[in-house]
Amino acid sequence: MEAYDLVVVGGGFAGLSCAQTASERGLKTLVLEKKAASGVLPHTTGIVVKEVADIWNIPKQFTRKLDGIRLYAPSFEYVDLTSPDHYFLATDTSALQSWMAEKTEAAGASIRYQAPFHYANAADGEIHIEQHKISTRYMVGCDGAESRVARNFNLDSNDSFLFGIEAVYKGVENINDEHLHVFLDSALAPGYMAWLIPGEGVTQIGLAVRTPTVPKLDNFINKISKLFNFENAELIDSRTGLIPNGGCLPSFAKGNVMLLGDAAGMASPLSAGGIHPSVELSRIAGLAISDYLMERGPSPETVIKKVMPNYRYKKGMRNVVELLNVENKNYDRFINNYLFKSLAKTMFFHHRDLFSWNAWKDVVTDVKAVGF
Repeated sequence: MEAYDLVVVGGGFAGLSCAQTASERGLKTLVLEKKAASGVLPHTTGIVVKEVADIWNIPKQFTRKLDGIRLYAPSFEYVDLTSPDHYFLATDTSALQSWMAEKTEAAGASIRYQAPFHYANAADGEIHIEQHKISTRYMVGCDGAESRVARNFNLDSNDSFLFGIEAVYKGVENINDEHLHVFLDSALAPGYMAWLIPGEGVTQIGLAVRTPTVPKLDNFINKISKLFNFENAELIDSRTGLIPNGGCLPSFAKGNVMLLGDAAGMASPLSAGGIHPSVELSRIAGLAISDYLMERGPSPETVIKKVMPNYRYKKGMRNVVELLNVENKNYDRFINNYLFKSLAKTMFFHHRDLFSWNAWKDVVTDVKAVGF
């Protein structure tokens, strides 16, 4: 049985970020990935914010810069949202994940593909994974919204989800490619929203709905064909997946096991954005696990709890939205209201909620702009 310092289950953005950081700090690290290769069938839109781009130093050829969001009401009336020093990157998600995997291996970690996780047993201060004939001093579960690691070690599991579906096209025309296009429509995307992303060489079109509602992507595409030209469009890919929607899980760690990324509910309850908090917290976790195992540092769980967003405001807003069940006519009415725009900016641009300084700066700027 081969021994490791750290085994990470799941080779997505969170898992690779944690593994790369821990390896750079000297831990013998293994990533178990059930897919045949990195970047195969990604379950994410791949939108990356400026902060993540700065951490990763992402190669420019994998990205297209989007300066802000064009937010549409059901009538197609829209407002453009921007925030100082903030932008999004639409990415070639498959290529980005493959590049990240290469960097992780270059840091010294091993990645074992076609290696799904089923069961592990903790004994004598180690975790044994008989299925793969390995043991580890610490395990991190980055294995998605329905984590097997969570179930195996009786940690909290996500119980609130959105179901997302996305199609990838070539040849969609008449698109303003400086914005991420977001659509509010309680009939087509109840509980969440729909989107069009002018990506790197492709156009990503999708929507997400509160489960158990079934998303109807064809209906959305038919509607937006009034704005965008699909005459020469070619469907080249599609993807679906569950998105955790209840905020970070209270019990995400136990002993020498920790959940990160979607497995730990590290996605905004309002915007469903998960890459930023997952990468940020997974990098910190890699450092904390290294200190814990090599320098007798504090428990990694304690370190992560100090920096984990609580999403109080966004969870409250999510509950209000669902309680009100906003009708389309009200979206049309509020789309240009300054308060609505400020709340929307908080939702899209500030993953640490209204309580962050940058969020308050945006609100104050908007209030001054209308003369209050």
